[in-house]
Amino acid sequence: MDKNILNQPQLYDVIVVGAGPAGLGISILLQQLKMNYVILEKDMIGGSFRKWPKETKFISPSFTGNFFMMPDLNAITPETSPAFELLTEHPTGHEYADHLENVAQFYQLKIELGVAVRHVNQGNDRFDIETNQDNYSCKYMIWAAGEYQYPSTNTFGGCAHSLHYSAITSFSDIEGQEITIVGGYESGFDAAINLANLGKTVHLIDDFDYLDHVESDSSYSLSPFTRDRIKDVHSQQFYYHKNTKVENISFSNGIYSVETSTGEVYKTVSKPINCTGFDTSLKLVADLFDFDDHYPLLTEFDESNKTENLYLVGPQVKHGTALFCFIYKYRQRFAIVAEHLAQKLGIDESLIYEVLKSYKSNNFYLKDLDCCDGECVC
Repeated sequence: MDKNILNQPQLYDVIVVGAGPAGLGISILLQQLKMNYVILEKDMIGGSFRKWPKETKFISPSFTGNFFMMPDLNAITPETSPAFELLTEHPTGHEYADHLENVAQFYQLKIELGVAVRHVNQGNDRFDIETNQDNYSCKYMIWAAGEYQYPSTNTFGGCAHSLHYSAITSFSDIEGQEITIVGGYESGFDAAINLANLGKTVHLIDDFDYLDHVESDSSYSLSPFTRDRIKDVHSQQFYYHKNTKVENISFSNGIYSVETSTGEVYKTVSKPINCTGFDTSLKLVADLFDFDDHYPLLTEFDESNKTENLYLVGPQVKHGTALFCFIYKYRQRFAIVAEHLAQKLGIDESLIYEVLKSYKSNNFYLKDLDCCDGECVC
């Protein structure tokens, strides 16, 4: 056989990168619209969720309200419900990954596992994708890789002397009695709550004041689930240092010194935990996007405003102040992307209408972003 034939890339109309909730959710629509697509996943289905600490649970509640036009907040299609399958309101990462595997199997999605994207070349009206396995080529690409596997490890001096939240398999593995946590949003409070429940004394250093900050957009305020749990933590086990920025961590003679902007230094024999958040998988294709304040600039169809035919789905999608960082938010954009792609591919309008009908009637189709502004009245 001709060697050149063996080296030919696999050709698809659409390639989706990532088999998490965003990648699976958009691909279900691509399949229903009869597109020639494939999902490339470097690890396993829902791999990021399987890397969560085993005690960590979803902050967004699951509840089966699908048949009253109020789909489960953690569902990725109008017809599925993690609450119905898992019989729990706040699933763990492993439980949710199991759910995603079942969803992928039910819809018989085309997924290639163990395929890590190494480089994307864009030219000649196509994307050429180099991976650790085969090479691929497509007319349209949807970037659906998430954030969790890309931790922020350079947010303050001496980051190497801290343990990032994403490296924790179980909070029971954390040694020591007095623990210092850097970063006060959801992961910081989750670490503090779980460690306090293990009987440890926790110092949470927050460069903001998330505990007292309240607004109706859950992207910028602690969830009620987190607030309920922090109320149950004994005050002598939890010390909250708000509006305090960590500048540097040093290590000498078995002691970690956490230096802050207020001039205070917290000393501990246990390695501090870094909960300052995550970078983005978009750094792998950063040259194909323009950015503003670390977020990619997108068209009204979530297409890169720099690179035609490149779409983004998932928690990095942002329009103005509307940040689509939770499943119940970014799932509302799946049908927007799929519809735009279907029209470009010339798919019959009657099929598009039938496929999108249930998405539109179940709040899975958010096109008017003006509704994302404002606050609840009470």
